[in-house]
Amino acid sequence: MSLTSLGSEIIAKQLYRSDRVHTPLPSPDAIDDAAMEFFRTQGFLAVENVFTREEVEAAKAGLSHLIAGGNPEFKCCEFEKGVDVSNLSGEALEAKVRKIMFFCPFDARLNAMAQHPRMVEIVRRILGGEANMIQDMALLKPPLVGSEKPWHQDTAYFLYEPLDGILGTWTALDAATIENGCMHVIPGSHLAGPKPHYHDRDCQLADEDVDVERDVVVPLSPGGVLFFSGLLHHGTPPNRSASRRRALQFHYVSVNCRKMDGPQHAQIFKEDAGYAGCATYAHKIPGLPIAKKT
Repeated sequence: MSLTSLGSEIIAKQLYRSDRVHTPLPSPDAIDDAAMEFFRTQGFLAVENVFTREEVEAAKAGLSHLIAGGNPEFKCCEFEKGVDVSNLSGEALEAKVRKIMFFCPFDARLNAMAQHPRMVEIVRRILGGEANMIQDMALLKPPLVGSEKPWHQDTAYFLYEPLDGILGTWTALDAATIENGCMHVIPGSHLAGPKPHYHDRDCQLADEDVDVERDVVVPLSPGGVLFFSGLLHHGTPPNRSASRRRALQFHYVSVNCRKMDGPQHAQIFKEDAGYAGCATYAHKIPGLPIAKKT
């Protein structure tokens, strides 16, 4: 059953636990064979100090520039639902942004983060060779109003196969804490393969399919990065603190991956009631409401 009708506070208490806290590696220099084995079995790797303070500040300035309209050609900005931004500008406007997408061609500072040699080297090491970036997104869970991103697998969105060739990266620009909605993961969940996704609070795993008892929370300092399998179950609770929680999310695919079409993706993410995935943009198959879950 869906917990949506119970409200965001009850959802946060029932679907996200904070007593199991993961300790990231201190720097990229600490990535050794044991770390690679950890990623293989657990589906994620958290690494602090991938980016310097100066690089983080430059990225934040790039986001602010685009949100404030610094490049009129950039339009991909999404605000928190139910928030009136018609009379807002500057920092007040930015404080209501949920996410922005496809920004790398519009700001060199942000593009530099996605193409940074330290980032790219770790991506290549995890994927076992060359990779291409396929998505750039900033997730700006605003203070007090930042909403949940329900539990999901990123492969439910992307039309590439094999699915284990898709890698997500999540870079903290502010301190990402338990209080302001840092990442939660289910270790090892990537090994179970693709799972049905439903359109409820977002495109998500069904609430009863989340293995909450295995939830691990992953705080990060600014400049730290979470690398995670596209099949890993992950989500973030609401931000009810007064602190910002800005993050950059880049997705990469191995050069050995192949593009799929919508019907092919629908053969992977499906159940008897219909298409159970998130790539509704790619074909005419509608997303499956959670009410129709069988």
